[in-house]
Amino acid sequence: MVKIRRHMAPLTRTSGRGNPCTYITIHETANRGRGAGAASHARLQAGTNSRQASWHYQVDDKEIVQSFDDNVKCWHAGAKANSQSIAIEICVNSDGDYQKALDNAAALVAHLRKKHGIPWNRVVSHNFWTGKNCPTIMLGRSGQWDKFIAATDPKGATKVSSSSGSSSSSSSSSSSKSVSQMADEIIAGRHGSGHSNRQRSLGVNNATYQKVRDLVNQRAGVSTPSSSRPSKSVEAMANEIIAGRHGTGHAARQRSLGVSNSVYQQVRDRVNQKASGGGSSGGGKSISQMADEIIAGKHGNGHAQRQRSLGVNNTTYAAVRKEVNRRS
Repeated sequence: MVKIRRHMAPLTRTSGRGNPCTYITIHETANRGRGAGAASHARLQAGTNSRQASWHYQVDDKEIVQSFDDNVKCWHAGAKANSQSIAIEICVNSDGDYQKALDNAAALVAHLRKKHGIPWNRVVSHNFWTGKNCPTIMLGRSGQWDKFIAATDPKGATKVSSSSGSSSSSSSSSSSKSVSQMADEIIAGRHGSGHSNRQRSLGVNNATYQKVRDLVNQRAGVSTPSSSRPSKSVEAMANEIIAGRHGTGHAARQRSLGVSNSVYQQVRDRVNQKASGGGSSGGGKSISQMADEIIAGKHGNGHAQRQRSLGVNNTTYAAVRKEVNRRS
């Protein structure tokens, strides 16, 4: 592994120390500009980063630069991720060697896994926490994520380019894996997003994938869509969506509610109708100000707690939550 260079940043855009380091979260910078390597991003964090964001390490094809101690709660993938994971940004600058950057990142993950005792299934993507398509390049290449995970084994780390992916993290032998193992991998974000993409990545038939999907939903506390009459009213489901209880994106919300297309359309129409009305202003604060406070940890954890602390109605809190997610 290349030497880790420290270029430490102030704790201004973090929630301070206390991170137990139980996960590692992988990101890509999405900055393809020439010169946008690890040194550039480290300088950004140490200086005047205009974004309400922070991460522990940045890695390119030449070096690894650390900006924060591992136990700092950086702002990179939402409150749950921020409070317990180490964030790594892989640089994608056009004048760099992306494959070499992956090798360096995998070596860093192997080092951190050994240091903190982190198992392979707790090395996750940004996508795992928020559904955002990140790390975009890695998740977009068939089998790339599995090769990356295989190369992070502290007992025998290899280069991503030479990894066969034949370890327990590989998707090439899904037929020999249990439904529970495949569900673990999907929850860890190792098969991308979207059911068709996940099924292709796992290499299983429709019947097997349905079992995997059902188990994933069971662990997440949701059910698959059903044409049966929902137990909740359209009004109740609309209120839950506005309160942020069913995630983001129509497909995810419909799955979480477990309703048919026609019922979900009614819910969606009611949400839009309710969202068009006014709402409490949180003591005169703007949506941006309230989002800043949540990111800074001033309103505790959990949406119900944060909404009570801000003193806003469901519609206003949904707008605040959307802004927090956008910045993450």
